[in-house]
Amino acid sequence: MRNVFKILFVLAFSLILFSCEKWYETADVSHESYLPEFTLVGGDFISITRQDSGEFDDPGVEARVNGTLVNVYYLYNYVDITESGVYIVLYYAENPEGFSKTAERIVAVTEEDVSGNDLSGTYTGTNWDPVEVTVIKVNEKGLYKMDDVMGFPGFPMPGRFVDMGDGDLVLLHGEGYFGEYDASDGQYTQRTLSWNVNLLTDPYKGYVIPVTWRKVE
Repeated sequence: MRNVFKILFVLAFSLILFSCEKWYETADVSHESYLPEFTLVGGDFISITRQDSGEFDDPGVEARVNGTLVNVYYLYNYVDITESGVYIVLYYAENPEGFSKTAERIVAVTEEDVSGNDLSGTYTGTNWDPVEVTVIKVNEKGLYKMDDVMGFPGFPMPGRFVDMGDGDLVLLHGEGYFGEYDASDGQYTQRTLSWNVNLLTDPYKGYVIPVTWRKVE
């Protein structure tokens, strides 16, 4: 496959300590604090065509805590624009109390401009009883989402994939009824999508489910 798969799993390094936006501390005095809120210039997905030389120019990011700007740092920012693949840039910021939050940007480096492609539509799974899913193009540069990537009836595994061009795609890391699944390479034609769903969560950890979807005409 021409597109070299470069998903970098940096989510394990995430320093998110709380899933909510506020935490409350009660001692002698009631105290309210806020976690950083990020604004990613250019959005959380960027697709660029592979270059023969050069470096990735991050459009920028800012974080605010209750309206006040705070410093933003990289946890991971490796993007090689000379090698096709999907990369994750991970940002990190803290509030004054030292509680942290992260944000990520997906960067796809493709072999060709994929903005003219459109893989959206209704698809039917071919592995089990027919299950119809909707594929939606959420970014003109080739990011898609769908309500199920595996197609097992009654047990949805929602997810996203990236059009890499030339019939190649990357199924992004996600989570659903059977737990988390790994990112993986896949392929597409005008009528089909296919990939492996590599399950990561016990008791299904280690299962690899090959999936093919056929477009409903």
